[in-house]
Amino acid sequence: MTEVLPEEVIARLDARQLDDLIDQRSKGVAHEKRRSAVVALPEEDRTGLRGYATIYDYPYEVAGGPTNGGWTETISRGACTKSLNERADVRLLFDHTGVPLARTKSGSMSLSSDEVGLMVEVDELDTRNPAAAAVVSALGRGDIDEMSFAFRAVRQEWNADYTDRRISEVALYDVSLVTYPANPATVVALRADESDEIALRDVDKNATDAATIPTMSLAYAFAKLAAIPLVR
Repeated sequence: MTEVLPEEVIARLDARQLDDLIDQRSKGVAHEKRRSAVVALPEEDRTGLRGYATIYDYPYEVAGGPTNGGWTETISRGACTKSLNERADVRLLFDHTGVPLARTKSGSMSLSSDEVGLMVEVDELDTRNPAAAAVVSALGRGDIDEMSFAFRAVRQEWNADYTDRRISEVALYDVSLVTYPANPATVVALRADESDEIALRDVDKNATDAATIPTMSLAYAFAKLAAIPLVR
């Protein structure tokens, strides 16, 4: 596990925290998982979805933040680009487990890295799969509105006391719809109307208090999800 996190960090975490952060799947190779992004259904009665599995340049607390033995983490803009260019075989899962709902290798899911983060697009979830049907239902009701991604940090920097981490390159494993949000500022409605989009674009660009208002990059992600039509 030391190849995933520094020993100094692991020593501060208990077993539950490590289990929440580290996954030993994927042929025994440990990787990390984070819940910190947004998801949307394109229109009522549609079974496609789009969302951001991670938001770039958006600091978030991990394992309770520095005051509780954790740290503040930021995924740098473009951190996912190299993995995508190398055609990583990435699955769409629910809570990082179970039968894949979609997959880049099969062409049922596409991933792209833009100015906001890692964009996930699925034209249509196959509702013949009971798990996919349940996910579509939960998304439509607004019971699920957050995504996550599993990764291995390829390039990263820590500060001297291991309380601040910036990740500049990742290897992607999966993207996932998740039940419990890690950061309240990342939870949004599935479909914003025009007034919501305008309000999000007018968010103070200098705002940094995630407990009360999203940062501009996150606000732009909300607006973009509301404005971009799903291509059929």
